[in-house]
Amino acid sequence: MINIPDLKKILKIEKELIHQQTNGLIQSDTLIQPQPGGNCMNWVLGHLLESQITMVEALGGVSPISRNELNKYGRESDPILGEGEGIFALDTLLINHDQVHKAILTRLDEMNETDMEHEILEHERSMKLGWRVFFLHFHYTYHIGQLEQLRQLAGKTEKVI
Repeated sequence: MINIPDLKKILKIEKELIHQQTNGLIQSDTLIQPQPGGNCMNWVLGHLLESQITMVEALGGVSPISRNELNKYGRESDPILGEGEGIFALDTLLINHDQVHKAILTRLDEMNETDMEHEILEHERSMKLGWRVFFLHFHYTYHIGQLEQLRQLAGKTEKVI
């Protein structure tokens, strides 16, 4: 299992990667729909934010951003097809990412490796907190990987990493 210092290091790298993948984009770029289907970058960024909130809550921390504001970005939510109520602007999504990222790092600073060994109950299944955080991180990185192709839909084809 990954240790806390390494988890913090990779989360910092991923935060910067999100900023690199969105650099030079405007809101309309994040609303371009992949064809023949799928979710736009705006949805992926909002879903990443929701995933960060889940991680900070799993760690026993408090998110500075309310999950209630992210209904459009939840698992199995409808694709975002354009501007509308509950759709966040790109700059707001990035600011919120940075705030929740900071809350995760702060919470990890308060923890030690034995905290990750505690048994928790998740969806009526017992597991170690470290395993839950590992899975949440896997899910987070899965969606970060989508950003490169969605950036390319906006005509940004340079190598980011």
